[in-house]
Amino acid sequence: MNRNAGAAIAATIVVVVILGFRVLGGPATQRLVQSDLRTIRTLAELAQQINQTWVSSGKILPGNLEKFPDSTKQDPISAKSFNYRPKSNNDYELCATFATDNRDMQPNNANDHWIHPKGDYCFEFEASQQVPFVPYQY
Repeated sequence: MNRNAGAAIAATIVVVVILGFRVLGGPATQRLVQSDLRTIRTLAELAQQINQTWVSSGKILPGNLEKFPDSTKQDPISAKSFNYRPKSNNDYELCATFATDNRDMQPNNANDHWIHPKGDYCFEFEASQQVPFVPYQY
């Protein structure tokens, strides 16, 4: 291999690495994305428990989250309690704080229930509906 070919390969590798960081973010950004995904998984588990409680209690939403385990009613990263607001006999919100904005991470999946901005955000649920699928990753 001549010197020019080696330089071209090295330059290509550098460009690919730079583009990878630009598209995916660095390791610190990826840690934040994964922590937000853990928060979403915990919210989904809590929503499933709320829906099960709604069914078993004669279709009445719980007034608060007191009877739910701390492991499902708290953010697994910050240990801060999620905000829960019943809105009607069937509808409720679960709110959390996110470190990243994932709205641009999945442009092909605009119907993803778990799309959120950075900061405080509330997801709406219907107790009579199945909790939306949580993607493996963003």
